[in-house]
Amino acid sequence: MARYFFHVVNGEFIPDLEGMDCKNGDAVKAEAVKIAGAMIHDQGANLWKTARLDMFVCDGKQKTHLKLSFCAEDLTGELD
Repeated sequence: MARYFFHVVNGEFIPDLEGMDCKNGDAVKAEAVKIAGAMIHDQGANLWKTARLDMFVCDGKQKTHLKLSFCAEDLTGELD
């Protein structure tokens, strides 16, 4: 198993200092979606303030393998 790190940028850089061991690429992708989904859920209405969440999935040598991005936009401004 290899260790992967799930770094997040949501207005500030939040490094993953512990990482997680994953048995294969599918496991890495599934964990990235799970973590990103939980972070979006936890931010709730605050996500509209930062407007963006990016996750960079890196290996132990800090090589970036995956990037997940989520963008929140209020297109009309009518839902205050």
